[in-house]
Amino acid sequence: MGDAVGSSKGVVGGDERGPTDVSVPSGRSLELEGDLPRPVVSGGVTSAHDFVDWSCVSRRHLLSSNYALQDTWENRWPSTVENVPFGRLSLKMIENFEKFGKSSVIDMEMVRFRHSDDGFPVRDSIVNAIVRSYIDLEIPDRLVPLIKDKLGYGLLLDNYTANLLMSHFLQQDMTEEAAMVAYEMMLQEDTSHAFTNCMSLYCCVKRLQEIGDIQPPEDAPIVADEEEEWTRVRIIHRPVYDDHFDIKKEHLKLGKSLYYLGRAGVVPDRDSSTKDLVSRSLQFVGLGLYNKFSKALDLLETWIAAAKTNNTPVLCQKQIETFKNHLEWSPTRDPEEEELELGQQTQDYVARKLYLTEEEKAACMERFEASKLTEELKSFGGISDQEIYSYILNNVQEQMKNLEGQEKSSQEKRYQDWKTEMLNLYKEQMKEESRLRKQQEIELKMAEMAEKEELILAHEKKREILLARFRVPVEAKRKEKEELDEDELEERMKNKRSIIKKKK
Repeated sequence: MGDAVGSSKGVVGGDERGPTDVSVPSGRSLELEGDLPRPVVSGGVTSAHDFVDWSCVSRRHLLSSNYALQDTWENRWPSTVENVPFGRLSLKMIENFEKFGKSSVIDMEMVRFRHSDDGFPVRDSIVNAIVRSYIDLEIPDRLVPLIKDKLGYGLLLDNYTANLLMSHFLQQDMTEEAAMVAYEMMLQEDTSHAFTNCMSLYCCVKRLQEIGDIQPPEDAPIVADEEEEWTRVRIIHRPVYDDHFDIKKEHLKLGKSLYYLGRAGVVPDRDSSTKDLVSRSLQFVGLGLYNKFSKALDLLETWIAAAKTNNTPVLCQKQIETFKNHLEWSPTRDPEEEELELGQQTQDYVARKLYLTEEEKAACMERFEASKLTEELKSFGGISDQEIYSYILNNVQEQMKNLEGQEKSSQEKRYQDWKTEMLNLYKEQMKEESRLRKQQEIELKMAEMAEKEELILAHEKKREILLARFRVPVEAKRKEKEELDEDELEERMKNKRSIIKKKK
């Protein structure tokens, strides 16, 4: 069949040292807006290379254009599968859903239908195809809410697909969306993939540069409705906030991601002292955004005690200032506030119970400033003036350049494995369909034989049937006679005798 997922050139972008490879959907062309191409409606133009001066379009990308493995992706289907008409396949799937409530796995792979018994768990190849389709249709931003709604859509990104999507967002200067994908990878709590770690760290640091020094919006006050309508229910579920999957505020997600990546030591650097400095700074500023100030100060005291002997820097000045700002901005809760009824509580209400009280916040401020932690850091050179954000981004770019070849080879092998698996599933499905066809043919022949057998038996017993027709009236008369009572029989006999006498 024709591939349901179209071409997605420009998914990752051009080479680091060259122009961006851009393709546009059929019926569109590109018009320059400043120094970047802008799509406009045009008749029959399908490529921008015909009229765009590419010397003015120069944008640096993290990944080369070959990272998308476009040729491998477009040739992933076996030739036997490619010849399946899409329309017939769609009608067949609809028929299967109406009759049996499900369809086959390979049909799911082709058409990517979600709500089906065969749609769970969602295969990595299906997720990869969906992400490429959205990128190709130039609507990748619509993927973010789908990825967040894991129960509704089940789009759990694998490492390669997440890298592909983050790279595309960064290429389009959509740092917020790229960071959202990085947060989702943090929620999976898997740091075994070095390339994804680097990409996630790059996105988080870029986002930190944008919103790190901006005060988060204040929470809306929780006000109980004056006119409440209570409904009787059998069970009232207590709202739960797990401080992980239930996190909604972006600065909390960003902070936890930075702390998680810094603690995992994903910062690429050959110099161990510099790597430790960057790792500690990321953890410290991450806990500040995550509103875990007591934990951050506990770590700081531990780091100071260990660094005094070596006179090595512990933190960077910029991260200390950011931490202090978020400590001052942090919302507080009133411990004396009357608790809402269980039926009025929400997840946001439960989340606010994790806020510091005014006393706890004052204690953290005193511990950070009055206890002279910063002064103690300065006494042995524990504060560095190094600007680590640019340092991290440059090192991450270098590390990804070194790992890209290995990453592509690994993904090419996965594509081949998916191709082999799809071919095996296709053969199994064809075998099952052949079995069902033979079963239907046998059932049809058996029905025909039963009908012929009935006709033969009817012909053989034709004489008996005819005789039975003639016997029916006689038996009916006899039965009628037997059913007459004695008075009627006697009356009939008298009438019969009188008739006989008259004849004589």
